[in-house]
Amino acid sequence: MTRNAFHRILALVLCLVLLVGFVPEVEAAKKKQLTVSFTVTTYQNRVRELVKKINTYRKQNGVPPLVMADELEDAAIQRSAELFVLYDHVRPNMTDFDTVIQDYPKLDNGGAISELAATDFTKAEDVFLSWEEDFSDYLLDSEYTHVGIGCIYLKDSNNEYYWVMILQQQPEDFKGKEAAATVKAGKTKTVSVVIDDEMYAHADQTHSRFELQVNDLNLKGKSTGQPTVYLYDKYDVKIGKCDLSTLSFKSSNTSVFTVDATGTVKKKKNGTGTLTVSSKGLENATCTVTISGSGSSSSSSSSSSATVTAATIGDATPELTLKEYSKHKVLSVNLKGSSGYVLYRSTSKTGTYTKCDEQATTKRWDIRIENEDVTKTYYYKVRAYKNSGGKRVYSEYSDPVKVAP
Repeated sequence: MTRNAFHRILALVLCLVLLVGFVPEVEAAKKKQLTVSFTVTTYQNRVRELVKKINTYRKQNGVPPLVMADELEDAAIQRSAELFVLYDHVRPNMTDFDTVIQDYPKLDNGGAISELAATDFTKAEDVFLSWEEDFSDYLLDSEYTHVGIGCIYLKDSNNEYYWVMILQQQPEDFKGKEAAATVKAGKTKTVSVVIDDEMYAHADQTHSRFELQVNDLNLKGKSTGQPTVYLYDKYDVKIGKCDLSTLSFKSSNTSVFTVDATGTVKKKKNGTGTLTVSSKGLENATCTVTISGSGSSSSSSSSSSATVTAATIGDATPELTLKEYSKHKVLSVNLKGSSGYVLYRSTSKTGTYTKCDEQATTKRWDIRIENEDVTKTYYYKVRAYKNSGGKRVYSEYSDPVKVAP
């Protein structure tokens, strides 16, 4: 059975397990829980179509229409994203689905609440027909006055769509704002999902095994740095980027480098060592940390542009970093003493890199990439150069950085 086929069947089973009414808030155990973030594409325009179909169905059966609440819609989008991590009415932090309401104060005074879920459906019509066939009693329940629906798409999840509808009863004096009548399709949104270590045993066969993956860290010419850690499933699908503050770290050689609770590696002397990354419930991941070069510190001016020569640029390795935002990504590089940079791109990490951009600057270079322009995965490298005697002296290439849709 394929992963997609399993999800399609599971959706029909899970929707039977609905909880009505608020579940008392359970105080979470005070333990470190892993947090991952990833970017989804929302299709809330399709949600508007679905709400119209549901309200037409309710009108035909003499039931008042549902009102789409703004905060309830946001809650449903959050739950839709959480289905990618754990396809269940239990959230990845191992609380019931309705605890998502706690993040939206205006929804707290509501009464009965239920959740429907579906995946693989791309059209509102198909979702409606599925829910009409199996869960018409929920669609036609006059007790529910408000609704929030989320529809998200994740390319990293075998191109799947996730739908969640939260039905809620609200009093007549409900202070929440009604959702906008129209929205733009294909908007991107970065979501954070908290994972309890008990989830790994609870997850269905679409994931069943999770693991941490961490890239090697090279602090050539730098005093500090941080690793990049991702959570993957057994199909090598990237779940999301891990919040370093929710992980634990250990240095194999504290005489070479130390690491603090935030995952910041600090140079002690040149050499190599192993960084161990851990999170409860998962096997430890390791990477090699390489410390070389003179480095820099707040009390030293050895890396200033006045003391950097063409020869030192030639021996240097710039570091290319990536920051992801809701609507764009930013590649950054800053090698002091350089006259500029050349950016290269490839469709594979070990493939052939071709020049794609260049910038003459003695300052940090930030390359903004709009998410809508990232249609497939690329790998980027950069090298700095210094003008000397009418010629360019180039640095080493940076480590490759992956930029994915």
